[in-house]
Amino acid sequence: MATPKVTRQMCSRCEKEAEFEVLSKRETLNVRNEPIEVEVEYLQCGECGDEVLDPTHGDDPFVKAYEEYRKRHGLLMPGEIAKWRKSLGLTQGELAKVIGIGTATISRYENGSLQDEAHEKLLRMAMQPAGLLHLVEKSEDVFTPDQKARLVRALRDGSAESCTFDNAIQWNLGDYPPDEFNGYKKLDLAKFYNMVLFFCRNGIWKTKLNKLLFYADFKHFKEYAVPITGARYAHIPFGPVPDNYEIYFASLLTRGALQVQEELFSDGHVGEKLKTEQRPDISIFSASELRIMASVAERFEAFGAKEIAEYSHQEAGYRDTENGELISYAYAAKLRD
Repeated sequence: MATPKVTRQMCSRCEKEAEFEVLSKRETLNVRNEPIEVEVEYLQCGECGDEVLDPTHGDDPFVKAYEEYRKRHGLLMPGEIAKWRKSLGLTQGELAKVIGIGTATISRYENGSLQDEAHEKLLRMAMQPAGLLHLVEKSEDVFTPDQKARLVRALRDGSAESCTFDNAIQWNLGDYPPDEFNGYKKLDLAKFYNMVLFFCRNGIWKTKLNKLLFYADFKHFKEYAVPITGARYAHIPFGPVPDNYEIYFASLLTRGALQVQEELFSDGHVGEKLKTEQRPDISIFSASELRIMASVAERFEAFGAKEIAEYSHQEAGYRDTENGELISYAYAAKLRD
């Protein structure tokens, strides 16, 4: 049995210096009439039994509950809003004026407050280059003429690009309702692309890459009840793969993020090795996602394409499905250790 953590400090209730034991509890918080269960750390006074939140722990229970609520409902995360704003070189005040809400509101959302439905839709519209371009062009007294011209040029370029491959992928391959085949999560294309880059850092056979993606998403679902990317996976002869994976890889190859090298084997089979010189953006992943990705890479480091394909054939989700069928994330519970 683990030794309980103890700290010594002054108790505000009994006004004595006492030993406080650190307690961890599961509590249910109500977020917009929805019960959300989170883990909370308390300090309990050894003299009077009073319980207070641990000020050194730094975890606000409601911040945790809001994060879980956002995941369940597919809302933007605070970090996503801040990262997008900074990528455009906008201050909080400039963004607020352009989209028509208060600067303090943008600040609250970036610092963890839960956005309302109307502002969520407004932010998502602004995150589309065409949508923000329209708002910037209509804006007055927000930017200097040079700033506005620079931003309009960048958004016009992005607006044209947004109507091509990535939006087509998101609309046609990611526009599915939450279900057992996407892990009840909308496809996160940025995380999918960056997970590909993460596994391709040292060059990797395409067959092996597809298995690493499968194991990372399914292992994270097994441990945290949510996948990393929300991609759907299908049964093919060489094992489980992201459904329509060739389209995803084509997008990365087209923009130069991936390079492909073909190799002809003695049996006439042509293998494809994928390489990248582009560093993945790991800031978009949570700590648990990075841990799972690293553990999957380490677990299968010594496996060749053939070995990991044969290993994946023993997974229940693969054995119980036929060629071309999607694999339910429910099978994550039965992943081999």
